[in-house]
Amino acid sequence: MNTNVSFEKQTKEVEQWLTEIAEFMDAPERKDWALNALKAVMHTVRDRTTLQEVFHLSAQLPVLIRGLYLEGYKPTGKPMKMNATEFMRMISDNMGPGDEVSADVAFRAVMSVLYKKVSPGELDDIKGSMPKSIQRLWDQIPLKNLSHQNMNSLIN
Repeated sequence: MNTNVSFEKQTKEVEQWLTEIAEFMDAPERKDWALNALKAVMHTVRDRTTLQEVFHLSAQLPVLIRGLYLEGYKPTGKPMKMNATEFMRMISDNMGPGDEVSADVAFRAVMSVLYKKVSPGELDDIKGSMPKSIQRLWDQIPLKNLSHQNMNSLIN
């Protein structure tokens, strides 16, 4: 069993995720915005998802992103009940002050990268566990095939 931990490899993986999210948001120089978006979207999805699906997804995430995803998680009372408007408001609230990136753009960017990085079947399972109004948010764009060019056309 190899017990060597490569923090360099782990940090490069996170950097790659943040770079891709920032590029989807058409702000390649703003990895801080990408990190805020990643955390806000992941926490909102996590809190609206069943406990079983939370841990299925976490198993597919890189170690450092898994830590971010599970940070502050309280598994009691999950999934939180919310509709699409509340879901997007929670993303916005989780991103903190400022309106540099809308919740809609953050959601699309993060989900697009997630679909590239983890099993689409797992994400489809999570989507299927959501209320129809939130499922429609996922259906508004072709998450599995979204190119950077398509994302730019969605940004205000």
